[in-house]
Amino acid sequence: MGWTAWEIPGWHDDERLREFYKNAFHPELIDDIEMYRDAARDGSPYAVRLRASLEYLLEQRPASVKEWWSLSRYSFQSEDELYGFLADVHAYFYGDRVEPPIAPAP
Repeated sequence: MGWTAWEIPGWHDDERLREFYKNAFHPELIDDIEMYRDAARDGSPYAVRLRASLEYLLEQRPASVKEWWSLSRYSFQSEDELYGFLADVHAYFYGDRVEPPIAPAP
């Protein structure tokens, strides 16, 4: 069996984190990622879990595009495209990226 979202750090403990991944990367909402930025940076336990989860995904690259689709219903064309977008989200939330990333066309 392949990777599942249950392997994301904090997934078991934080319903808000689960909702972030299910909603923020949904095809109808993915280009509205900026609405999550303030909460991602507010220092709350959720924000700490969100950052750790994104860093886990970027470091481990555990999900295939098929497995990611099962989580979010967004179709990336390749794993490089998926993890490139996640890196842009991370840079927007925690780095020096000023503008929110725009998802590649599915």
